[in-house]
Amino acid sequence: MHACLQISEILRIIFAEVTQVTNSRVRPSYTTLYHLALTCRAFREPALDALWAHIPTPDVLVLCLPQDARSQPILKWTAENFDQFECTPSGIAAAFRVRLLRTLTADDRATFRMYARRVHSLTFEKYDDEPYIMMRDHGLHDSAALALLDSPASSAPPFPLLRELCWYDQRDVLLPCLQRCISTTLTRLVIHSERWPSAMVDLVAGLGKACPKIKEFRCSMPPASACAMLSDSVTCWDDLEILETGAVNAQALRHLASLKKLRELKMLVPEGHSLDLCLTSTFSVMFSLDEFSITAASIELLLAFLAPLQISTKSAKLQIDTASNAYYLDQLLSSLTEHFNPNVLESLDVGMDRPTDPTNHALFELTASAFRKIRGFTKLTDLNLSSMHVSITDDEVLDLVSAWPKMEHLYLDTAWDWGVAHPRVTFHGLAGILERCPNLRSLGVDLDPSAPQDSPVYVDHRYTGITREKVIHLNVGSAECDDVEVIGNLLAGDMSQLDSHQSRVSHRS
Repeated sequence: MHACLQISEILRIIFAEVTQVTNSRVRPSYTTLYHLALTCRAFREPALDALWAHIPTPDVLVLCLPQDARSQPILKWTAENFDQFECTPSGIAAAFRVRLLRTLTADDRATFRMYARRVHSLTFEKYDDEPYIMMRDHGLHDSAALALLDSPASSAPPFPLLRELCWYDQRDVLLPCLQRCISTTLTRLVIHSERWPSAMVDLVAGLGKACPKIKEFRCSMPPASACAMLSDSVTCWDDLEILETGAVNAQALRHLASLKKLRELKMLVPEGHSLDLCLTSTFSVMFSLDEFSITAASIELLLAFLAPLQISTKSAKLQIDTASNAYYLDQLLSSLTEHFNPNVLESLDVGMDRPTDPTNHALFELTASAFRKIRGFTKLTDLNLSSMHVSITDDEVLDLVSAWPKMEHLYLDTAWDWGVAHPRVTFHGLAGILERCPNLRSLGVDLDPSAPQDSPVYVDHRYTGITREKVIHLNVGSAECDDVEVIGNLLAGDMSQLDSHQSRVSHRS
């Protein structure tokens, strides 16, 4: 063997090449690393370190135990093995989930610790108790997880080198396992839970001191009762780069604004949340970010939370979990330039839930005047207002898009069919949009499909004007199309690449 391959640092670099990182997810080649670990003594330790560094599902953890200590789950249901398990939820779980067959001995635990000390990243996927899901997605039975991880609190952490922990499991019984995985070594923590028993709230309350090195924290569905605890935790983290959490108080907002490394901030303002009394007209805080996102239970909560914020960001996404009437939407759109730096913002997405009674369209219908102030965002390349009900003419839409010559993706009023007649963008307006936005790649407008008869660029139902080959996706809304061939020819003339294999023309009718 070459002398270089006897240097552990070089081997770790080589074995790291076997581990691929795609879309922020690590995907080791387990088979290759396993065989490398068996090749020779020099390869064994660094290969095992790489093999066990990233654990995608908790059932992997028991593979280091002797075969007589763990069950061999049924990998695929067939007619031949149907009589091997009881066809009940508990019976299916016992057959298709990894279980322990006996009490773990001291040697078993020593073996587990030998491998657990190599783990850097651990994911507990969502546990689904639907029978057909359990037959398809194998996992770790809760009794096995508790036996492995629910040790006395005074003992050492089971994963002393753990850096990343992603928790999607909904089982309350496994919260002690989550508590055991929390340690001072964590730099990335994701907690996605639809269930928030008191034990989970108590756990979150102590995260700030338990995990002082956190750089990325995502807690995507916290209830209002957990927001105060999350605020306290946030103020303990000085190295934050990415934060997704519930609405925090004024003190936490000030702390976040002071962090130079913070680049992504996502807030949830849940139903029942009481805004901090400090969030008044006299309170103001400035952020400099790459991405900002906020989801609120109502537009009133969203407006109130935004009130003291001034944000310099490239991307802003605002989502309202209820339907909002035109009055409040007008308020929101008109105030955006007060909260977001027009010289920096490039992507804006404002969405809301569908009204329960969309037939009462007048309550939700916006006119072109509602968008007059967002014309100030002259650097926009992406704008998504697809969930808003817009009554707009060709002249109005052309006046609007003239402010955005860099636009690449534009969506207006294409999410739902409101079931009423209202002014739509015609083919004249469509051609004008293409002319004013030369970089456009995708477009969604509620199009009037009536073929134009009085324009010099449309001759015998064929388009002879400006074309945009960059456009590969077009959503034309919900209007009925009487002559598909004629309209298809016009669209093909406007945007020739819509005929390519990567194109998509869609409508709601």
